[in-house]
Amino acid sequence: MKKVTITSYAERAVPHLEELVTRNRAVLERLSRRIVADVKRGRHLLVFGSGHSAIFPLELYHRAGGASFVLPLVAEHLLPSAGPPVVRVLERTPGAANFLLDRYQAQKGEMLWLASQSGVNAAGVELALEAKRRGLRTVAFTSVKHSSAVPSRHASGKKLFEVCDETVDLGGAVGDASIEVSPDLRVGPLSSLGAILLGHSVIGHACAKLEASGHRCVYTSVNTPAGEGRNRAIELRAAKRDPFLRG
Repeated sequence: MKKVTITSYAERAVPHLEELVTRNRAVLERLSRRIVADVKRGRHLLVFGSGHSAIFPLELYHRAGGASFVLPLVAEHLLPSAGPPVVRVLERTPGAANFLLDRYQAQKGEMLWLASQSGVNAAGVELALEAKRRGLRTVAFTSVKHSSAVPSRHASGKKLFEVCDETVDLGGAVGDASIEVSPDLRVGPLSSLGAILLGHSVIGHACAKLEASGHRCVYTSVNTPAGEGRNRAIELRAAKRDPFLRG
């Protein structure tokens, strides 16, 4: 067992992230093209996660350098702040997240990204299935290795990568943690870093093309002289679908 040092996590994470981009490049480029076409049609990108995977939609939502077309499908009872015992039960409950499709007025033809390292919990699988019934394009951000090694908690026996239209593979180890500190214990989870890197890679690429074609969609920092004014104009359009902007 290799000694764990202050640089151990970086030494494991940086090559892992670089490999993820290479491994997923084809699907990332497809997703970027889809976003560009969707936004030009007036569509939005819906992003879901529960527990620590909720960090993914929250990170991509309404931030400096982020996109106004991102809608974060989050619910208080599925956030870490609800408490692990609560989230653990509800993310394993079929239908616990389906109401979010109505809250955010999900439209046929839009994309829904769903983040889950294991991809086995019933709430996420059921949300993906319901989204597909409504005609949305579903994309799993999940570890195929982890998901393939554990049983599904959905009645269908399916995992997220098995029901979604596309899969962005987060790789990593079964259990997510990457650095061995004893024969039966690891630290250093990689899934949040991987999902965020890949999500920003797609959205940033799409935004560059959209802005170049005259579609203003990128938020700038409100802590700069011009940022707040630019954002206010973009927010007025985004508020038609974004309940957080409507207060």
